Amino acid sequence: MSEFIGIHREVLKDGTIKHVLVRDSSGHEQAKAAKDYISEGLQPDLDDLPEVPTKSEFPKAGKDNG
Repeated sequence: MSEFIGIHREVLKDGTIKHVLVRDSSGHEQAKAAKDYISEGLQPDLDDLPEVPTKSEFPKAGKDNG
């Protein structure tokens, strides 16, 4: 199982955390729900991650899914 570190949290206009972007030691990134990030004990703490605003509640399909 890969160990992940937190990169940033994507936040909707109303302040809701959409998801947290994490990266493993190989450089692979994935989105995790905030509750999963917390329950897995990932670092740094959720509150210490930078916020990135996002306009869409749903992920985009394809290569440009940021």
